[in-house]
Amino acid sequence: MKKFTLVLLIILVVSCQKQGTNDKKVVINDMHNAKNSLDYVGIYKGILPCIDCSGLQTEIAINENSTFCIKTKYDGKGDKVFMQKGNFTWNKQGNIIILNGVNGANQYFVGEQTLTQLDVYGKKSTGSFADDYILSKQPTDTSAIETVEDHNKVTVDLNSRIATTTVIQKVNPAVGKYTLSETKWKLISLNKEKVRQKGKDVYYLKLKSKDGRFVALSGCNTIIGYYAMPSATTLSFLGITSTKMDCADIVLESHFFTMLAETNSYKLDNKTLKLYRNGKILAEFNAFTE
Repeated sequence: MKKFTLVLLIILVVSCQKQGTNDKKVVINDMHNAKNSLDYVGIYKGILPCIDCSGLQTEIAINENSTFCIKTKYDGKGDKVFMQKGNFTWNKQGNIIILNGVNGANQYFVGEQTLTQLDVYGKKSTGSFADDYILSKQPTDTSAIETVEDHNKVTVDLNSRIATTTVIQKVNPAVGKYTLSETKWKLISLNKEKVRQKGKDVYYLKLKSKDGRFVALSGCNTIIGYYAMPSATTLSFLGITSTKMDCADIVLESHFFTMLAETNSYKLDNKTLKLYRNGKILAEFNAFTE
């Protein structure tokens, strides 16, 4: 009788252990997201909205080894294709990929055969232009980044540009008290026209030597990106993007955005900074102290 009771207890214990194991499996199998349930690897293409051009042709290769290659071309601004490679990570929910090292809007919501560009706050665009931020997966199998290369176009490797960016501290292109980087430059004139500040916010440009990035304001939207200095007198702004708030007057912002994209040199004289395009002055700033 005792042996029978002992056997019965063993059976009951084993049965409970199996039941508990099965319950855990059910919970695990029930967790689905884009990362583990969608075939996200591939090439995505589309034309994203652009503030100072008719459209930003965008091509992104997403690879299984968590690497990416993004190529962009500004419609109406020449044939240059800007390319950058790197690694991407997922958010905690497993439905958004983050392109590491890409300035500005670098988050994309992963859908069925689509990537949707999110704003700098990780939010989807709403309204009638929401679909303009969607990239479609191409019917092309890709297993390596190199599949998105196009040798018929002039390509600017942003990875190389960033790697060879002359940090301000090395060149030291400063005359007098104020340096090009780390100084908050207040916008005085744009395209030879005096700029009147509106509201309490100062229209400004600030370069950061530590990471080669810049931040600017010329209205209600914040403009960000990075800059490169091939020499002590040349300067260019790349990867320019901005927040997407509705502004009452976006004309000045549009001109400011275009100015940054066209700049290829500068002059710094004490507290005055001037930006040029092939010798033609585009904007003038004064050092601002709060």
